[in-house]
Amino acid sequence: MKILVTGHTGFIGTSLVKKLQSNYTVLTTNKNNGRRINVLEKSQLLDIDEVDTVIHLASKTSILDSISNPYDTYYTNIVGTLNILDYAIKRKIKNIINISTYTYGNPKYIPIDENHPLCPHSPYNKSKLISEKLCKYYSEDYKLNIVTLRPFYIYGPSHNSSFISSAIRKVMNNEKVILSKKNTRRDFLFVDDFVNLVHKILLNFPEGYNVYNVGYGKSYNLEDILRVIESIINKKISIEYNSSFRPNDVVEMVADIGKVMKKFEWSPTIDINEGLKLTIDRYSQMIKDRDAEP
Repeated sequence: MKILVTGHTGFIGTSLVKKLQSNYTVLTTNKNNGRRINVLEKSQLLDIDEVDTVIHLASKTSILDSISNPYDTYYTNIVGTLNILDYAIKRKIKNIINISTYTYGNPKYIPIDENHPLCPHSPYNKSKLISEKLCKYYSEDYKLNIVTLRPFYIYGPSHNSSFISSAIRKVMNNEKVILSKKNTRRDFLFVDDFVNLVHKILLNFPEGYNVYNVGYGKSYNLEDILRVIESIINKKISIEYNSSFRPNDVVEMVADIGKVMKKFEWSPTIDINEGLKLTIDRYSQMIKDRDAEP
């Protein structure tokens, strides 16, 4: 099987490519005949042929950036997805995994299943929901098999600006951590568990259009997460609350993962304590490797 992974240099993409390369031929948009491929340029995508499956990760993912600059987020995420769908039709690619995001807003009930009302709370989340709808319509109209995954919160070693990665960097640098609200809770899934799920989907790809929530199935208070990080790093954390930091932020999210567990015989294996320790250890190694470069 030949798999094209877009967004392969990102946090999830890096781990995913590393996992898949041991079992599949993995193509990326990094270079083609010495040239970087841009998913926003459909003609460049069409230079890539002989692909069986596309895993679409490439997108702008910052909620704060999407609020300050919505145009770039909408354009990149929607046009990028549209180009992938059109590329799949032209190259007769039947299977696509579309990595979406949390699209439910403040929940009406917990845990949140796939039938929960949709209420995306930022331009980023809205752009991903529009992309989901494009995938659904293309699947129906052109008989594509498309799996949309809605990860609630994926974490792991990264240089990105997500909560856990940012918190670890700030603690290491003795900086203050800013939270938007007290008692905010998130459902955290370690990146290795997410990558294992993608591998299982490739082995048992469902027909038609299918949506699955992805998480650990349990929520954690962000303050409690910070205290675990504090104990692992052995540094005191300074916390500040600022309600304007993330306007319209969701207070709590917990994924009902029964559907994805049953379909793919998958379940998370790395709990939050082990995951945070692995994240900190790997991140520390990333820093050492970077500093050792000539």
